[in-house]
Amino acid sequence: MTSTLPLFVLASFAVYLVYIYIIYPLFISPLSKVPAAHPLAAFTPFWIQYHRLGGVEGIEAICKAHTRHGPIIRLSPKELSVSSLEAVQKVYIERGGFAKPKWWAEAFMTFGVHNMVSMQGGIGNKDHADRKRAMGNVYSKSFLMKNEDIIVASKSALGLLGKYLEDASKNKGGVIDVYVFNMAANADFASSYMHGTTNKAEFMADANLFNAYYQSHMDFLKGSQNAVKAKKWLEDYSTQRCKTSDRILEEGKGSTDGILHKQLCSRGLRGDDLASEMLDHFMAASEGPRVACTYLEWELSKHPEYQKRLRTEVQTLNTSLLESEVPDMKLLDELPLLEALIMETLRLYVPTPGPQYRITPQGGTTLHGISIPGGTHISACFRILHENSAIFPNPDVWDPERWLTKDQKLLDEMRKWFWAFSKGSRTCIGKEYAMIVMKLIIAAIYSKYETDVVEEDGMEQKDYFLAGPVGEKLVLKFRAVS
Repeated sequence: MTSTLPLFVLASFAVYLVYIYIIYPLFISPLSKVPAAHPLAAFTPFWIQYHRLGGVEGIEAICKAHTRHGPIIRLSPKELSVSSLEAVQKVYIERGGFAKPKWWAEAFMTFGVHNMVSMQGGIGNKDHADRKRAMGNVYSKSFLMKNEDIIVASKSALGLLGKYLEDASKNKGGVIDVYVFNMAANADFASSYMHGTTNKAEFMADANLFNAYYQSHMDFLKGSQNAVKAKKWLEDYSTQRCKTSDRILEEGKGSTDGILHKQLCSRGLRGDDLASEMLDHFMAASEGPRVACTYLEWELSKHPEYQKRLRTEVQTLNTSLLESEVPDMKLLDELPLLEALIMETLRLYVPTPGPQYRITPQGGTTLHGISIPGGTHISACFRILHENSAIFPNPDVWDPERWLTKDQKLLDEMRKWFWAFSKGSRTCIGKEYAMIVMKLIIAAIYSKYETDVVEEDGMEQKDYFLAGPVGEKLVLKFRAVS
């Protein structure tokens, strides 16, 4: 009897394992009704983990699985991916959307405190909503169209932009690595807006400061071996900027107040909470738009006919942008070709193409008639939404004309599927700001210069959450036009 007991225990344990890891996930789990992205995905996370080795997102594999199996698929026993409007509406929009997983929310946390992006949020959670309200209206389109301080901030940044391009034309033959340049340009706009013209960074004029920032920015986002050191450098940088802005605000000596800094201070943010929030906005305003500007300049350099059309359109503003003249923001915002160029670039080269992770609430949810239990990891990839050929014919082709259609119904449908800035309560709070700054930069450049490709190796997008070119480089030649 005793000799058979160990065998019985082992057999029972084997049966238990078979039930837990094979029978239950394949036949009994509520998620068993969801098509598996791969036969292994129903009972092991190994398939999706394999496609995410090295810190990538596995976007291509997920995209192909959706093509084979439809709008809801199972990536692992407890992880789903969705690609329909019905599903993304429920996951990201209804009742404030589902919460972020803790590990993903805190990936961008700095100073050991929760800024807005690193808050989990979710249905019934007030922290994220309260912080979002603390921003006031400083990112709203109505504010951006008429506020005098943004005019002053834009003049300052446009002046730096004009001088940088003029110096490059004289001293470098007009040859510029625009992937690096676009970060400096967007950062200078953000710095003027956030901290004021008296305390702006001027990266385009201070190569040493910019290089130090750039290296730390990239190391932190990549999670490289220097990520801890890079994070500390960024935190120290933000702290110093905030302290200087505090002093300027108290003394009333700034030529213009730092719009975001002043707003957050008015809502009681101080110390690390303020510095963390300001750093997150600064990095976001530097990174996402520089990716979009880089790909747009690449496409324009390959399509000189669009450069000419854009230059003609920008001339209607009757403004010398590179001489610090700021156009009527409303007129700039309404330029149809400029809008179409940016929208199509953000569609095809969305800076955040991969999974936007969420967790189903405690009570679970229902998607496509399937009951999804609480605690299930679920995500959508913006790239997949943007590649719906029923909405965007020839989705792999950069075609700005699609956004110039007179068919309002079609345009409305495309905008429903356009998720470059996300949607719902977690939509990018700075989306209107990002759009107007990108329009200023692109309009300013092509009002006076034309560009050609010099070096374009590695322009395919990385399989990362923040996805710039694989080669992290795009060299263009700028030539002034009369």
